[in-house]
This record gives sequence, C-alpha cells and structure tokens, in this order.
Amino acid sequence: MSQNQLNKQNAMMRVIFLLFMFGLSIGDAFNVIYVRRLAEKMVETSQIDFYINLPITGMYAMMIIGVAFAGMLARRSGGFIPFMRIVGIITAAGMLVRGLAFSYWVLLAGFLIDGFGYGCIFIAIRYYAFLFDDPSQRLASLVHVNVGAFAGQCMGTILGGILAGQMHYRTVYLMAVGILVIPVLLLFFTKVEQPLKIGPLKNVFAVLKNKKAVVFMLFMVLPVYTCTVFVSYSVPLAVDSYGFSATVVSAMMLGNYIIGAYASPFMTDLVTKRISSDKACILYGAITAVMILLYSLIGGMILMLITVVVLGLADAFGFSVLMDGYNKTKGDHDYTDNDALVAFILMTRVGMAVAPTLITAVHSTVILSVVVVAGIVLFVLFGGIKKEEAQ
Repeated sequence: MSQNQLNKQNAMMRVIFLLFMFGLSIGDAFNVIYVRRLAEKMVETSQIDFYINLPITGMYAMMIIGVAFAGMLARRSGGFIPFMRIVGIITAAGMLVRGLAFSYWVLLAGFLIDGFGYGCIFIAIRYYAFLFDDPSQRLASLVHVNVGAFAGQCMGTILGGILAGQMHYRTVYLMAVGILVIPVLLLFFTKVEQPLKIGPLKNVFAVLKNKKAVVFMLFMVLPVYTCTVFVSYSVPLAVDSYGFSATVVSAMMLGNYIIGAYASPFMTDLVTKRISSDKACILYGAITAVMILLYSLIGGMILMLITVVVLGLADAFGFSVLMDGYNKTKGDHDYTDNDALVAFILMTRVGMAVAPTLITAVHSTVILSVVVVAGIVLFVLFGGIKKEEAQ
C-alpha cells in the first residue's frame, strides 16, 4: 500500500471514528442525571441509588461483552468495513431507543444496546491498527484513529452538555442518532482492503497463564479503572445536586480529557525518567486515591473542580505507564500482542462496571480510594517492583 493511499484511508477512518465517538459521547454530561430523574418518578428515595446504578453498570457490562465478542462478530461479518457497518447500526439503534425513552426501563434498554456497540467500536480502533503488518504503518494508523476518537469524545461531551441546557434530554439523544447515521453511510463509500487478523476469544485466555500479567491486571489495572467512573458517574450527580447545569458538567469533563491528552507527553516524560514503570503505576494510583479520598471526606464544588484537574494530570501519565508496565509482564509467553491488549481492555471495563455498585453499596466514593490502596498493597506484596528491578 502506497503512503498516499494509506494517508487517504487513515483520514477517512479518522473522520468515521470521530463521528461515532461524537454521537456516543453526546450524553456523557447528563446520562446519570437523566437516569436519576426517571428513577425518582418510580421508586422511593431509599431505593434510588440502586436504580441510578443499574443502567450505568449494565452499560459497562455490555461494553465487556462487546469487547469480548467483537472479534467473533468481525470474523463473521467478512471484513473490517462490514463489521463497522453492523456496529454502527447497533449504536444508532441504541441511541434511538434512548431518544424514545419515556420510561426508566426503555432508557435502560437503550444503555444496554449502546454499551455493546461502544465496546465493539472501542476495540475496533485497535483492530484497525492491527490490519497493518508494518510497525510504522500500524503506529501511524493507530495515532490517526485515536486522535479522531478523542476529538469526537470531546465534541460530544461539550455539545451534549450545552444542548441539554436548551432542550429535553431525549431530543439530544435523537440528534445523536443523526450523527451516528453519517459514519454508517460513509462506510458504504470507504474501502479497507487489508484482511482482519483476529483470533478466537479463547486465545485471550492464554494471557491468564501468565501470573505476572494476572497480578498486574488484578491489583493495578482493575483498581485504578474503578476510579475512572468518578468523573463520568459521580461528578455529574454531585454537580447537579449543587444546582449547576449539565453544561458545567460537560466543561469539567472536557477539561479533564484535554488535560489528560495534552499534558501526556510532558507528564509521561517527567515521571518515567525518574522512576520505573511499576513505581509510576503506584504513584498514579496513590494520587488518584488521595484526591478522591479528600473529596469524599470534605466535598464541595471547589474541591471537586480541583480533583477533576488533578485526576486529569494523573491520567496524563497514568494510562501510558499502566500499559507499559503491563507489556513488560509478557516475558517469554507466546500469546499475541492483540490477545494481550484485549485482555487488558476487558479488565479495564470490569473495573468500570463494578465501580458504581461499590459506590452504591457504601454510599460514598471513598470506596474507590480503598480499592486502589488495597490493590497497591497487594501488588507490592506480590513483588511487582522487586521483580522489575531484578530484570
């Protein structure tokens, strides 16, 4: 494939992933708020936390299923583009159900459908990069689609927050359907000739034979990713209770995303030049746990804003060092990088799925800090740092 052809193909796929993430992220600033308002109409106050938690947990659970079974769906669809069309139709259908949700249970169904589609699209970004055998082409393609997906997420979050202050939440969801239809149509005019190279789901279980990888995922990846829902789940509910609009929520979330993205090169370089990747992971977890603990104990809009900013700075290096630390656990094991990546992503979604239930169970976000600290202690006890330094 010539460089010119590659650039054109990557440019089109970047737009397609941008539009998909744009549509899927349009409710990020008010999803939980809308769930709470519908739940308040049908249940008593004592039960409200469970019913707020259910659609969000269900969505994350369906993301796990989407990531896990996307490979099978991709293989049966006959190619990358047909696979993307199917997933696009699923996500648009889920958003349509959300837009037509006059009741809590219909909204729940919409979240479940979109959760599956979101999981497929999330892993499809990696599938696209792995279409290329040449490392430089793979990296260039991954950068292109990642940038598109991130831009779409930012656009959807801020626009959704603004629109939510002007019209009904259902109307915003229906507008998202129109956005999601555009990339589906574009896929009928897009060619990706590279064949899919995706093994069956059972290959991913080979990663579980690597004790170092399992320890790292259980005690570092899973705990830290429980905290990622603080911004997407806890912040909207708290900001709404303080009397601010979804526009304020979207601005805070957007700030967190942008800080995490644009401070990443500087923060990653600053941290990794001074300490090992495992120690950097522990630092990331410690910063996250301390900030969430402080907010949980003190509260207030100002401290929440500070917490969101500091978490963005932590994410700026944290996501990179987590992946680096995880990659170093592979050693001589013979599973593929793609299988390792799927296992990693599945664990991140598990962390996100269990977090709302943990918060509901103890009625406080302090549990997120407890989980991270426990993970760090167990990781150190299992010798993660010593083993890396011995290498």
